[in-house]
Amino acid sequence: MPTELSATTLTADRIVRLTDELAALPHLRPDPRTNALFGELVQTVLAAPDRQALEILAHPEVEDRKNAVRDLSARGETALEHTWAERIATAPDPASALSEFPYLDNYHRLTALEVRLLTHSGGTPASVAVLGCGPLPLSTVGYADALGCPVVGLDRDPVAVALARRFAARFGTPRVRFEQADAADVDLAAHDAVVLAALVGETSSAKAAILARMADSMRPGAMLLARSARGLRTLLYPPVDLRAMPGFEVLEVVHPTDDVVNSVVVARRLG
Repeated sequence: MPTELSATTLTADRIVRLTDELAALPHLRPDPRTNALFGELVQTVLAAPDRQALEILAHPEVEDRKNAVRDLSARGETALEHTWAERIATAPDPASALSEFPYLDNYHRLTALEVRLLTHSGGTPASVAVLGCGPLPLSTVGYADALGCPVVGLDRDPVAVALARRFAARFGTPRVRFEQADAADVDLAAHDAVVLAALVGETSSAKAAILARMADSMRPGAMLLARSARGLRTLLYPPVDLRAMPGFEVLEVVHPTDDVVNSVVVARRLG
């Protein structure tokens, strides 16, 4: 028991230190220092055993920084995607530039998992919408390539939409388009499947409110893939509250155990 408590305390202290160091940075754009701190934070979260997660999350100093960790993670991920989307879109050889993106394999593995889950539960959709596609739309393009159907990437940030369009144009992706729209009020009735990105909804309650509005907009029988998180990984991304999904039937929840951080919730619109 003392060893377990010691390990819990060490992990909590490391999370506190890394959060404070990230918060003190002048910016969160990729550079050697920023990359090292975020890399250590993610590895700390992934390395902690599930049995320690509740104790670490309950640690007073970690508890005080939960919102800060998520905010830093979201802003850091956005800055990372903006930087790489711009780099790839302007590179003489975009495919070579993309191959250097450090998290490319993670995106590919998560997207492949989601495609398998979607087709297993609902068959191959005729149309997919991605809410929160971001400026580096690797998943959006991945769905179109794997499913062979039109995919629309939606984001409320006009800069992200513009970068996503430039990225897709460099690779010739005719089945993909991007539009500016807010997840809170977009019409989803035309789509057989909808993907809710991990950064849409800053908290579990905000995510639940978005899901409630999505249920009103999606047609009965349409499939939902919602990226979530569990255990200590909820420090990085807000989880989907499975008890707060009125209008949906939850079919499956998958929690990767490797370095893919996000869990995936698969559900069907009732009606």
